[in-house]
Amino acid sequence: MQMKPLLILLSALGLSACAGMGPPPERSVQMVESSLPKAWFAPAVPHQGQTTSLVDWWSRLGDPRLPELIGQAQQGSASIMAARAQVFAARAALAGADSATLPQVGLTAGAYRGVDASAPLGTGMNVGLQASWAIDLWGQNASSVRQASAQANAAQAGWHEARVLMAAETARLYLGWRSCLAQKAVIDSDRASRSITAQSAADTERAGLLAPATAALARAGQADAEARLAQQHRQCEQQFKAIVALVGADEPALRERLGASGALPDPTAAGSALAVSAVPLEVIRQRPDVARAQQELVAAAEGVGVARAALWPSLSLSSNVLRNRFTTGGESTTFNSWSVGPLALNLPLIGRGGLNASADAAAARYESAAIGYANVLRRAIAEVEQSLVALDTLRTQLVASQQAVAGYTRSFEATEARYRVGLANLNELEEARRLKLNADSGAVALQLDHLNTWIALYVALGGGFDPQIAPEAVRQAS
Repeated sequence: MQMKPLLILLSALGLSACAGMGPPPERSVQMVESSLPKAWFAPAVPHQGQTTSLVDWWSRLGDPRLPELIGQAQQGSASIMAARAQVFAARAALAGADSATLPQVGLTAGAYRGVDASAPLGTGMNVGLQASWAIDLWGQNASSVRQASAQANAAQAGWHEARVLMAAETARLYLGWRSCLAQKAVIDSDRASRSITAQSAADTERAGLLAPATAALARAGQADAEARLAQQHRQCEQQFKAIVALVGADEPALRERLGASGALPDPTAAGSALAVSAVPLEVIRQRPDVARAQQELVAAAEGVGVARAALWPSLSLSSNVLRNRFTTGGESTTFNSWSVGPLALNLPLIGRGGLNASADAAAARYESAAIGYANVLRRAIAEVEQSLVALDTLRTQLVASQQAVAGYTRSFEATEARYRVGLANLNELEEARRLKLNADSGAVALQLDHLNTWIALYVALGGGFDPQIAPEAVRQAS
């Protein structure tokens, strides 16, 4: 066959092959994203016109120990280290795929001894360079590079996702411990009040002015408060042990650094409120799990092209440049040689079942990635809207809780004053005390729920992830 007809045939094959290599990744992403809502179906978060960066949001909560604790936890996190290793592995795979698109040159050397019809018995040696190039007729190598690049981007997003989740986990654990200390302070205040009441009841009983059963009720209330305080102390210590294990720090030093205050930060303070004003698609692009799913879809689309290109002929070219030395009968001859070729065309004929199966598997992985990406998008929007709904409800609950605490506190103080002058009995005092204790404890629990909901919104918004961040950030931040 002459060269011109061969080139025409290869061009025709190339056009038909390119038409069925695989789905365009950009179109696949757009098709999935087209089903997203164009507006939020949840109340917006009021932020007085302020938009706070998610990157430094932890430092704006007013507790300087929290960002330090998060940074310390991230440094020793096994999940973050594993994600970081996956980034480096994906980059190495990308470098390998990129190298495969270029001509390969290697050093070759050989030696032989023998005789043939044109030369007597002798010894030959050669050394030189050998080159080969797999010509990318159907774009298989280019698709492999794009696939590896998408996988590297997905690994990069996975590393950010691990950091965001670790930050949120650390914050929840730390704030839960702070809330436990606040609950402990509430119970301790109740115990102290009950202790004073029990002592007063005991003195009145000894004077014969109080029935023994009533004095026993006061002592029982004091003992019950002591038991609740011990139980709360146990819970706080267990939570602190969990912080120590998560951070991997020296316990006495960490305890001294964190202190024993139960004060909780206010996420709605000036400069710390998160803003959700953009449309859903713009917001969820900030999420690392969305970016990872998107890049996995792109990689799967390119994988279809790689698998289908394997069904078509492959074309390769090789060449070499050698320095030869031949010795026979005590005489040596040195000469150079070079060659270009062969130009080899390889078309798989028998055993194509495995190649077809690989193409079908790649198509199935692409469909699975598309479904997975759509699910991640829907989940991302749902998580943002759920957090917005919860925060809207919590604003009403917090106001009502503050009013309840103030009212029950005034009622208890008035009942206690009446009890001291004999105008109220112990049962009335204990009922007022119980209501105040429940209101104080509920207010602390609601405050923690408020913080956890803000943390959930922080995670739902991506935690400061930037899809355009430089890859070197992985190396610098680790």
